[in-house]
Amino acid sequence: MLERKKALDAGLPTYTTGRPCKRGHISERFTSSWICIECSRMDLYKSDRDKYRELENTLSVQFRQRKNAASKANVPFTILFEEIEQPEYCPVLGIKLNYAWGGNNGHLRDPAKATLDKVIPRLGYVPGNVFVISWRANKLKSDMTIEELEKIMKYMKERI
Repeated sequence: MLERKKALDAGLPTYTTGRPCKRGHISERFTSSWICIECSRMDLYKSDRDKYRELENTLSVQFRQRKNAASKANVPFTILFEEIEQPEYCPVLGIKLNYAWGGNNGHLRDPAKATLDKVIPRLGYVPGNVFVISWRANKLKSDMTIEELEKIMKYMKERI
């Protein structure tokens, strides 16, 4: 166990008291603030997760996430959120879209969850290339080409 003062003097970012925090964690604490690291992690995770689950429309969260990812991957991203049409039904499968949080206790994906789709992935997130479709349609579409889709359809038609 290391006292906070000694940790500060040594320039260490964390220290351990050996005593539980107010929530009962016996974990390291931040030297600068005395805050329990485990409590800090729980609070950050819980607040983001709960805020997301309470939203009636999570598409804006997806938009921000995709914009950040596109920036890191050097993918064009010129579309504005307001330019994206948000239909009531999936234009691919015709199922009613769910714009709220789309999980089943955080484990399973809701097939009707509204997701952003790039029709032609290499073009990026540009006007005329981004649409809202269901998670199921997006998953089915994935990275398949039109030629691959035609082959799948031919295969299925021949056997049905």
